[in-house]
Amino acid sequence: MNPTEIKNLLAALGGAPNKRLGQHFLIDGATLETIAEAGEIQEGETVLEIGPGLGVLTNELLDRGANVIAIEKDRRYAAYHEGRKLKNLKIVQGDAIQIDWMKLVGKKPWKLIANLPYAITSYALRLGLWAKHPPECIVVLVQKEVAERAIARDGKQSLLSLMVALVSSEARILRKVPPGCFYPPPRVDSAVLYFKPLDPKARKAQWGIDPERVMELAKKGFSKPRKLLRSNLGISEADSQVWEGLQINPKARAEDLSPMQWASLTKTLKTA
Repeated sequence: MNPTEIKNLLAALGGAPNKRLGQHFLIDGATLETIAEAGEIQEGETVLEIGPGLGVLTNELLDRGANVIAIEKDRRYAAYHEGRKLKNLKIVQGDAIQIDWMKLVGKKPWKLIANLPYAITSYALRLGLWAKHPPECIVVLVQKEVAERAIARDGKQSLLSLMVALVSSEARILRKVPPGCFYPPPRVDSAVLYFKPLDPKARKAQWGIDPERVMELAKKGFSKPRKLLRSNLGISEADSQVWEGLQINPKARAEDLSPMQWASLTKTLKTA
């Protein structure tokens, strides 16, 4: 779908893109191909899409044989897709963050593939990656800065990158996407992110502790990122010397710890 087609369809639907909802429609075929190929869609597979908009990605998923469940907050676009009456497309109108995804996908295998609204990226990744019945893969188009933070591209951990690392066997950027690949163009660069989630048993087996416990401690550790970690956790300098056995510098900040160090520290404090 090119800009002219998008403008015509928007006019027919009675309005321009909703800036509050962060609506930017993908018009670049190469990026669309990257997303669809990474999803490795098989005939009859269930794909959950967040924010289908005018259906650019939706159509590609359907063409590849997916059964698409699309959550759309904008009533105009939800009604438009309902009117299309496509056999393998189910439209759910509402806020994706407030909807129970597990009720939609059931117990069968599923995948999360979407051009995510930037404002809900972290929430959506949390819901997908940390689901009790996680998707087989997640392929999402997000803001580039968020993508780089999610995989700790600069070598420093964030609460987001730790959240990702604790429940993923694979997390990588597939493609950088400039503003010109969208209509209307956003003010920032974007990127296609790929994740391979771990199921709950595999998560606990890998880290030797429930990752939820690690995140509880990490939220305290990252509460004031520029402070020393021991200060955020309320641990004295003398007591923090025991961290040396975990190869953690007593003067470390939260961002300096690797996911394994976070897991080890959580287990150590739990048994102390």
